[in-house]
Amino acid sequence: MTFGTTIVIMATFGKLYTVGYAALEEIESLQSFLSDRILLIDIRYFPSSRWRPEWSRKRLYERFASNYQHIRELGNVNYHSNNLPIQLLDSERGISKIVRLLQLGHDICLLCACSDWETCHRRTVADLVHDELSDIQPVHLTKDDLYCFS
Repeated sequence: MTFGTTIVIMATFGKLYTVGYAALEEIESLQSFLSDRILLIDIRYFPSSRWRPEWSRKRLYERFASNYQHIRELGNVNYHSNNLPIQLLDSERGISKIVRLLQLGHDICLLCACSDWETCHRRTVADLVHDELSDIQPVHLTKDDLYCFS
């Protein structure tokens, strides 16, 4: 007598958040939210800020250490103009990095400067990730979402 055995493996992916620092009042609320369990992935073409230097790559790395990464391939090469369409530097390569991290179970927060996620390239990135991993439902964070963590 033979019994058939079916093994079902359920993939558990990490969660995907996005945030634009222009909508935040302080970096500490984001830091409290991220704690040590969420990777901060900077997707700006140039990871610097003249008007809010705490959001520059160097300062973010000092604050978040190994939980901070910059993925330039997901930067919008047309970031300097609202009249030009969103164009990611190398979406295929950049999205594959995000997908791999999520598949390994890492929670990720995509960082950009824009306050409005609906017109920001991080929405484009989140949509592309969702196209690859349909179980991923991006959460676009606001300062109100982070208020309870500060």
